[in-house]
Amino acid sequence: MTESAALTTPFPDWLDGQLSGWQPGAAAGGPPARIDARQMFGAQAYLVRGRMFAAVGPMGLLLKLPEAVRGPLLDEGTAGPFSPQQGASFGEWVAIPPAQWQTAGPDRLLDLVRQSFEYVQVAKPARPPRAARHFRKRIY
Repeated sequence: MTESAALTTPFPDWLDGQLSGWQPGAAAGGPPARIDARQMFGAQAYLVRGRMFAAVGPMGLLLKLPEAVRGPLLDEGTAGPFSPQQGASFGEWVAIPPAQWQTAGPDRLLDLVRQSFEYVQVAKPARPPRAARHFRKRIY
């Protein structure tokens, strides 16, 4: 990642700038993983190998994090559980509202994005890819 600066530009643009030169995996001697950005659910989403690890939108910075990281964020009030609609939890996802971005600081936010990126790569998918699922044929 490039040198982090104060959050003076709109956050999605700032995060794009931070991720543009980032080559995760290259430091570990492996091939760099490509980060794709696209619009999803009304937010700018960031994906690695087709799996979303972060998104930025009106609801804040969304990150998929392991319980060991997610728990303290929720306890200290930096983040809240992400729920796309009232009463529905989105599992391992947290939302860091825009009001908390300056408080958390750019270095901490980038570290959380990095942890989300790493977690998504090792976490098992909630369900197998479509081609791997078994469908029962209906006989009429």
